[in-house]
Amino acid sequence: MPVRLDERLAAVAALATGAGTVCDIGCDHGKLACYMVQTGRAERAIATDISAPSLRKAEQLAAETGVYDRMQTRQGDGLDPVLAGEADTVVIAGMGGDLIARILERACAQGKRFKKLVLSPNTHPERVREVLAKEGYTLTADSVAECSGKPYTVIAAEEGGGESLSELQLAFGKFFASDAAFARRAAERLSELDAMLGENPDAAGFKEKKALFERALKECGK
Repeated sequence: MPVRLDERLAAVAALATGAGTVCDIGCDHGKLACYMVQTGRAERAIATDISAPSLRKAEQLAAETGVYDRMQTRQGDGLDPVLAGEADTVVIAGMGGDLIARILERACAQGKRFKKLVLSPNTHPERVREVLAKEGYTLTADSVAECSGKPYTVIAAEEGGGESLSELQLAFGKFFASDAAFARRAAERLSELDAMLGENPDAAGFKEKKALFERALKECGK
């Protein structure tokens, strides 16, 4: 039975391809981990979740897809069940950015480092970028995947190097200035903010958001 991924997880899988061992944190039903092994994008997988019922579903899917002998499941919070360096690539997708940031900070405080991270926060991607830069990771990909009409940030980072990101890069992505799709989305968002401010000129935070998008579009040359 082939595992099928939506557009968001397909973008995550593409960035995680090539790992000896990939670790999916908060794996839910284990679709991504099973897909990575089934398609040869990774040799082995570790699937973790805080939920025992989710792990049982992941184990069932692993058996159905013929990858049970190459996929481990572990119950635990965040990266707690994973040893330092045990996986080449760590994936965390489908959580809020604040939670992903806390998971990364705790792992780094425990001395856990990984060659590659692939992260797709539902919210607050700026917090994820901030922690990656602080902990000495370098962003190698930072884009948006459209899934069911919604935009989702997908970030890849590699250990070492470290970097300093500007306020606009933290807010909109490391490569936003050269991303034509970002310029389109930002222009649409700016029109929405203009309409909101027209109805409520004193709306809290709208003026600041508008100014940020205007600066970003200016940097894009728009």
